[in-house]
Amino acid sequence: MPAVRKLIMLLAVVVALGVVGCGSSHKSTSASSSGTTVHLAKTKFVIHAGLAFGAFHRWIYKPYKAGELNHPLRHKLVFVKALAAGLFVIHEVRLARTDAAHSRLLSRVVVPLAALGTSVALIHAALSHHHVDSSDINSANGDIGKAHAASSAAGQPVSETTSGAPI
Repeated sequence: MPAVRKLIMLLAVVVALGVVGCGSSHKSTSASSSGTTVHLAKTKFVIHAGLAFGAFHRWIYKPYKAGELNHPLRHKLVFVKALAAGLFVIHEVRLARTDAAHSRLLSRVVVPLAALGTSVALIHAALSHHHVDSSDINSANGDIGKAHAASSAAGQPVSETTSGAPI
């Protein structure tokens, strides 16, 4: 029964964050080359990237390393969590990439975030067919490391988080 409660809490967090992310983007016109400015882009980047990195490590990478994703029928709940986390990570990476693109300091983080989004999309597709591709998971973990290093070099270090608490 505790596993069901964890799943319900995970889904509630995903839905709640999805609802929060569906609000207006608070864009205003400016004279920049893109024509728009995202308010608080660096702050929003840190939040979205931290959530994406934390969710990936907690619900995809750690279960993979523990061997829990190798047996889809034995660990059904782990697979469901990994699938939900995959969608969540893709969404948060997309938001973080948009925020990074609107910050001159964080513009060098856009490429690793794009690679991370692609890797996680491949992971999600494989997991949905009850298959685990270790190269995609390791590639995504490497992309997180590259994005983390680039954001730290730009002066915006990212702390991984899940549901508001650092992991």
